[in-house]
Amino acid sequence: MKNKIVIIILSVLLVVSLLFNAVFVYRVYREYRGDITREYMLEAEDMAPDFTVQLLTGETFTLSEHRGTVIVLDFWATWCGPCVAKMPTMQALSERFEGRVTFVGINIGEDPQRVQDFVTERGLTYPIGLDRNSTIHRSLYPSPGIPYMVIINGDGIITDTFSGFGEGMETLYENAILEALG
Repeated sequence: MKNKIVIIILSVLLVVSLLFNAVFVYRVYREYRGDITREYMLEAEDMAPDFTVQLLTGETFTLSEHRGTVIVLDFWATWCGPCVAKMPTMQALSERFEGRVTFVGINIGEDPQRVQDFVTERGLTYPIGLDRNSTIHRSLYPSPGIPYMVIINGDGIITDTFSGFGEGMETLYENAILEALG
């Protein structure tokens, strides 16, 4: 009898937790999505807007200081399932293209300690920027959702963008990076 009560209590807690998370994700999605339409999104051949972001290390990353290098920006959050699923791919790509491509993950609006714990737990070694107020994502690199990847060639021109993450996208990313490298 006690086991049944424990199972029922745990089931109720699980359902309440899932409901709370769904409401939270929906609210955050609505807040970040805003009224972004295709006309405001960046596309291939657009000049990449310059920005400076503080990294988890305390240093800063300024896009324009990396001219001559291919840059991969990846906008993400710890609460975003597809973002989390994409992280091993980002890590593998950053290792594969080390020295030729600069990868910067840009976390959107989360507590730096939470982000640091997440990065440490998953063994991520590429730089992680903190877009604390989502200013870079909303104003300069708007997208209807995350994860959102922007590939920028050495001339500062966007060569490709990708929204979301799913099976087989690793090959698309790799090909786009190779194309940006020329």
